[in-house]
Amino acid sequence: MTQIIAVSKIGVNVLTATNPNDFLFHSEYNTFKIILEGTKSITLIAYTNNQSFTQAHGLSFAPLVTGFAKLNGASRVFAPNGIDVELWGPKAGMLGDRKFNYITSDATNITFNFDNQDSQIAAIIRYFILEGI
Repeated sequence: MTQIIAVSKIGVNVLTATNPNDFLFHSEYNTFKIILEGTKSITLIAYTNNQSFTQAHGLSFAPLVTGFAKLNGASRVFAPNGIDVELWGPKAGMLGDRKFNYITSDATNITFNFDNQDSQIAAIIRYFILEGI
């Protein structure tokens, strides 16, 4: 007998359900299904912190969202709560002037927040909206 860990959605019998979409988590199925994805082009204003950009999601609930950002001309990406690592050294550690602070959502919009301690630059955010709980 194979043991599993499963959490069903409200109103679904976790012992008898067989549809993967009936579960919030099931150890034999992929979790956090992506229901929408997109990109958003933004421009980070020079030397400005706490810059917020919004994107309407069109859903009837506040979704869980994840993503990453890429600065124009760069070959690297950085995730929320991360900095754009431009340099790294054994003494200085990671150096970067731009930070992707967070992604959040409400019933209407997704909000992306950045700090920029360098010149103005364009960026692209790639985001993924995950299935509601």
